[in-house]
Amino acid sequence: MKHVYLDNASTTALAPQVWEKAQPYFTTHFGNAASIHAFGQFTKNILEESRERVATLLGASPSEIFFTSGGTEANNFALKGFAFAMAQAKRPFRIISSQLEHKAVLESLAWIKKFFGTPLLFVEHDRRGTLNLESLKSMLRHSDSQTATLVSIMHANNELGNINPIEDIAHLCKEYGAFFHTDAVQTAGKLPIHAKAWGVDMLAISGHKFHGPKGVGVLYLRQGIPIEPLLHGGSHERNRRAGTENYAFAFMLAEALQLATESAADTASHIQILRETFLSRLEQHRIDFEVNGHATHALPHILNLTFALDEARKMAADVLILALDASGVAVSSGSACTSGTEKPSHVLLALGKSEQEARASVRVSFSKFNTATEVAEAAERTATVVKRLLSASSTATDEPQSHPPS
Repeated sequence: MKHVYLDNASTTALAPQVWEKAQPYFTTHFGNAASIHAFGQFTKNILEESRERVATLLGASPSEIFFTSGGTEANNFALKGFAFAMAQAKRPFRIISSQLEHKAVLESLAWIKKFFGTPLLFVEHDRRGTLNLESLKSMLRHSDSQTATLVSIMHANNELGNINPIEDIAHLCKEYGAFFHTDAVQTAGKLPIHAKAWGVDMLAISGHKFHGPKGVGVLYLRQGIPIEPLLHGGSHERNRRAGTENYAFAFMLAEALQLATESAADTASHIQILRETFLSRLEQHRIDFEVNGHATHALPHILNLTFALDEARKMAADVLILALDASGVAVSSGSACTSGTEKPSHVLLALGKSEQEARASVRVSFSKFNTATEVAEAAERTATVVKRLLSASSTATDEPQSHPPS
């Protein structure tokens, strides 16, 4: 049985040409980029050339690009670094975000609220996950000049695919003097990003979401934004992030980002076909499901589905995911749920789904390396699994119930 990987919103395969070009930077050219000898200066040049490439692709200046270990660190660096800067300046601050954000943002904000006692507000959204900008505007309007405001809203949702109006949010933030951070991990290499033109103050991306390596990301930090480093121990990354620079991974991120950006339109067209193929096969089998998220203004590679499984038989966490995996289809629930006692996707729960509905949901996500043939086969297997679960649920419901003797 051939396994089909449809969890590309979680991580993507490394592009072969990226790996091929990076080989010398793991063997022949291995100097420390912070060293002043020839070995170090060679790799320093690779690092800075990569920084310039990333800056161009994100619409920024090279001095505004900082390499990190990934999107999680980039988001932590932005949010906690800002909080420490405000505390050091003894300036009160508050944060406005959304309950639909990635855990890297939500848990960072929860920590900031607990550690600093910072007010934390959430923008309203509808059952499709569309943010209410009037809600945001009202929150921004009700602020005082002494209190700094940081808004953190992702570019596109990692579970639903919803694309948020970043330029409009940035305009509102500028109008009311707020700082703006966005998690662009799911959109880099898929949608055009113009950080400086948009008016974004901080923006995070991660290499492994666009066929680059795991373990490297970027924080765009607009010139003049107050931020304190989280890592100390050297003058690396212009005194903002201590630690030996991973120039090889920086090169691979830049290479992968350029390849993904240049082929984004063709990739999107291919993925749209894959998406339609998957949905049409489910419909041919008369599988009852609901597509979660915005119907049109969303990333095509993310498809979040809730299947109409019997409410009478409560599904334990990850049963559907594991059943699909056993059939050779790798998808995700969109959550870090690892046991039947934990809650399923916080995003689906925030949309008003019941726990049962959330557990009967999967996130299917495609990449340019998927083929229409394997996607069609994955849909066939998915239909078979759902029918089997429906049959098992029906059998369990129809079984006579035992009663204790009177």
